[in-house]
Amino acid sequence: MTASTMIELESWIIYQCVLNECHVSSSSMDGGAWCARDISLRAQKKFLSRVGGAASARALILDEHAAKLLDQFLTVLRERLEKREAEKLVKHVIKSAVKLGVLRRHGQLSAADERALAAFRSKFHTVLMAVVSFCEVDFSYDRGFLQDALRESHQSLKAVVERHLTDKSVSRLAGVFAIASRGELLDALFAGQVDEDVLKLSRMLRKELDRGLL
Repeated sequence: MTASTMIELESWIIYQCVLNECHVSSSSMDGGAWCARDISLRAQKKFLSRVGGAASARALILDEHAAKLLDQFLTVLRERLEKREAEKLVKHVIKSAVKLGVLRRHGQLSAADERALAAFRSKFHTVLMAVVSFCEVDFSYDRGFLQDALRESHQSLKAVVERHLTDKSVSRLAGVFAIASRGELLDALFAGQVDEDVLKLSRMLRKELDRGLL
């Protein structure tokens, strides 16, 4: 069994355990609300402590700021997608980020992989800047521009995922970008009056962008 397959298997087992814990915790606290922050932070701590020791567990790939962004993103999606589909998308984002982060920390990414990840970060930065602009500047929404930027982001990340993770992970990643690129979803978010939950996400993104963290 390859190292990448082991990472896939162990991450799945740990993720299921964490998911069960979070469902129990959230059910007792607020009626069963699914929390991306709880799941992402717990999953990373458990997973990284298993594959990289206690020191790795203290250096999370998705920190608290990123987890809060994911929670607000989930809030936005729940209003516009089926609840299960919205939660599945965010879960797949968390899983992919953790797996790629662990591969990188263990030196399993080549120079070509690092270049592809740098290209992804650059393209995805463009996506985030566009989202903020659409919310801050009236009539600036451009669906085609955003779809192109998302497609280019996907292609850069896919180049790495295909080399190191399973076909299932590749398929999940494609699903994430396919949903995020839906014209009807993008129109619902940015065409016309922008809803308060989207504006809140935009403000959170602006803060992180201004701090140079995204």
